Amino acid sequence: VDMFTVLTIFLLQNFKVDAIKLKQNVPLPEASAVKKLKPAHVVVVTQDKIFLDETPVADFITVKEQQDWVIAALKEGLEKRIKETREKAESTLKEKIKSSLNSNSKLTPEEIEEEEKEKKKEWGRVTVQADKEIDFLTIKKVLFTATEAGATLINFAVSQKPKDELVK
Repeated sequence: VDMFTVLTIFLLQNFKVDAIKLKQNVPLPEASAVKKLKPAHVVVVTQDKIFLDETPVADFITVKEQQDWVIAALKEGLEKRIKETREKAESTLKEKIKSSLNSNSKLTPEEIEEEEKEKKKEWGRVTVQADKEIDFLTIKKVLFTATEAGATLINFAVSQKPKDELVK
């Protein structure tokens, strides 16, 4: 029951993802509270496979039956992609600081710190697109693996409930 409560809370805080390329053949759960998300690494969980940014990384049945919480191939792939995104964001920030030092408009330490926080959120974003029929334990393994790989913000892709259902 506690697991379903956690899943319900996640779904209530769900986000509609249009800035991210989603697989069209994955039936998503519905939610009434949705937000538009910024680009992120996308983990797709289907009845057959688990994908990371459209690349198959694991077989669904194998992950479902495994005792280990970490999905090794997914963790490895996410770590690599998060590292690449972080390095790109850090180099952009360094260039911004350099140009600020060379120009008259210098960034304050507080502004630099705020910029670093924003960049950290940017490179650690992961969106999970899971078939609505997938069991919660498998989703939990995906979430655990994402956090172990360094994800700083995990969101779920959902479909928005039709407006007429919200009134009932």
